[in-house]
Amino acid sequence: MTFTHVVLYRAMNLGHRGSPVRAELEAALLDAGARSVRSFQTNGTVLLDPGEPDGGGDPSAAERVVRAAAPRLAERSGYAHPALVRPLDDVAAAIDGDPFALTRDERTYRDTLTFVDGGEPLTVDLPWTDPRDLLDLVAARPGVVLAVVRGGPGTGGDPNSVVERLTGGVATTRTLGTVRRLLAAAARA
Repeated sequence: MTFTHVVLYRAMNLGHRGSPVRAELEAALLDAGARSVRSFQTNGTVLLDPGEPDGGGDPSAAERVVRAAAPRLAERSGYAHPALVRPLDDVAAAIDGDPFALTRDERTYRDTLTFVDGGEPLTVDLPWTDPRDLLDLVAARPGVVLAVVRGGPGTGGDPNSVVERLTGGVATTRTLGTVRRLLAAAARA
């Protein structure tokens, strides 16, 4: 089994009200034409093989599968938030060379990747620190902004809302640990 894409659902928490359970999520994507699917963790991160080559089309084969699955997810669980689709290779390239190394320090709570669709490019020079000194936007790559969060649970910086405010796009955030585990799971598949 080979996965070629990652689907990053926004505001999904598997099994909670307004979100599907794992089996519903995977079934919706398979019924929409995916060849293989693996829901990863409970935060709406999915490894996907769309079952057909991209062919350079817009939207991509993976995006077509995700769009086709959306009505079923809305009908079954009430989930109606956006999903961002990325080639697995692009996700791996975003963290190549440990881009967080220069800004990580003893106050670091999490290294994060905020995936964003739409909107405008960031309007701040990087690295950028928020006024409360709880968030550093470290680097921007196409469709993803890397950030270091300081503070603890519930008190730290919020890269998702900052990226959405600065770009006007739709964003969803994953920790560096989640992304590394996702890439390792894809490599084992």
